[in-house]
Amino acid sequence: MTDKPATQEFIDSAQDILITLLRLLQFEDAALDTSFQDDQVFFQIVTKDASLIIGRTAQTLDALQFTLNRLMSRKFADAPYCVVDAEHYRERRREKLLEDATVAVERVRQTGRPWRMPLLNSIERRIIHQELKNIPDITTHSEDEEPDGRKRVVISLVPPAPRPETDAEPPPASAE
Repeated sequence: MTDKPATQEFIDSAQDILITLLRLLQFEDAALDTSFQDDQVFFQIVTKDASLIIGRTAQTLDALQFTLNRLMSRKFADAPYCVVDAEHYRERRREKLLEDATVAVERVRQTGRPWRMPLLNSIERRIIHQELKNIPDITTHSEDEEPDGRKRVVISLVPPAPRPETDAEPPPASAE
């Protein structure tokens, strides 16, 4: 296991592994666009069969990303995280999640009732929790784990802080 890989050495190794995985999955025409940003390596898979690589609810894409990261963490002790995408699916999905969360926040504010998002994987839930964490009147939590690990994000109003009682008797005056 190598300790501190040079960025280019790491990227080259990750590209080789990802291309091998794609070839084993019979994506012979697959090519990679690679970028490095914020200590993460981004791989954009370019192929005519991108929908097959993405898979149903991005399961195939997630499996590729998971496998690549596991293999790289075994090869390099301090491996940067790799993000695997195709047809900018993750980017479009993030925008859709944030749009849905914004609509849900407005609905919660209007009705005062919590809103339960559809089942989401951990990456998608994290996107929503991170986006909404700085809104002072909104709170989020996850619930209802399914066997496949997906859960729902529940968006609700922060309960009002208890007000001090105004009918309380004033403290007794000190006798001097």
